[in-house]
Amino acid sequence: VKKRMTGLALGQLLSVMIAGTAIFSQLLVVHYGVNIPTSQSLLNYLLLCVYLIVLAKRGVLWETIKTKSIYFAPLALVDMEANYIVVKAYQYTTITSVMLLDCFTIPCVVVLSRIFLKTRFTFVHISAVVLAIAGMVILVVSDLLQGESANGGSNPLLGDFLSLASSVCYAISNVGQEATVKKFDRISYLAMIGLYGSIFCGIQMAILERNELATMHWNGEIVGYIVGFAVCLFIMYSFAPMMMEIAGATVMNLSLLTSDIFGIIAAIFLFDRSLSWLYFLSFFVICSALVIYNLASPHAKDSE
Repeated sequence: VKKRMTGLALGQLLSVMIAGTAIFSQLLVVHYGVNIPTSQSLLNYLLLCVYLIVLAKRGVLWETIKTKSIYFAPLALVDMEANYIVVKAYQYTTITSVMLLDCFTIPCVVVLSRIFLKTRFTFVHISAVVLAIAGMVILVVSDLLQGESANGGSNPLLGDFLSLASSVCYAISNVGQEATVKKFDRISYLAMIGLYGSIFCGIQMAILERNELATMHWNGEIVGYIVGFAVCLFIMYSFAPMMMEIAGATVMNLSLLTSDIFGIIAAIFLFDRSLSWLYFLSFFVICSALVIYNLASPHAKDSE
């Protein structure tokens, strides 16, 4: 019970951190028109490189790079692109579409966990996943009723495709993270994701965002927002592997569904947004799904 409660608490910490990244990104766009998703992520990956020092002190840094890069380099690339694609989706479709399609991560994680990790899910687990998605649908319906998304976006079909693509990338990243954390260890995962994430981010930033960075008018507030974004992401990345060890990828993704609600509540104070009662209903439904999922009998691995 203590382990499951710790998993739930960690999930909500991660959820708050994700809401923080969304808020800082929105502040950058709303106040300054800044849209540099790769550059923002770079600082997070550079911060994660601090875990390379831990591996160096253990005397296993070079050995880890030589023997485990084959696992971690592709994971870092998928992780970075998932972060990038979901931000790009907002340019083409509505926020409600992105939020709804983001739920596609959960069934993807369930399927991938079943195939690659041999995780066995009970009917109660699947029901909890469906209930959690229903909670997100309520949140989307509330947005639609409030008229937040009257504008359908410049290319909704492309935006929806990008949202689904990012969900698949997140699912692959999450399941890969669960597998590597359990096979190796948390510090190795964080160090290697930091190393290769920094390399891939640097390359992509030089290709796609050099003009944006060259023409930006920097000031203290912009730097503060970018640092705030990176710190929230760094905390999330640092604790996510711990949650993977405790609860697994599916519970983590169910927990992260509340991040939209935390973001909306915070946005009331920053962007003068009003709340519908449906937001509170959504929060209750999602939290209920998390409780049901965790109270169900533990999922097991198939025998080899």
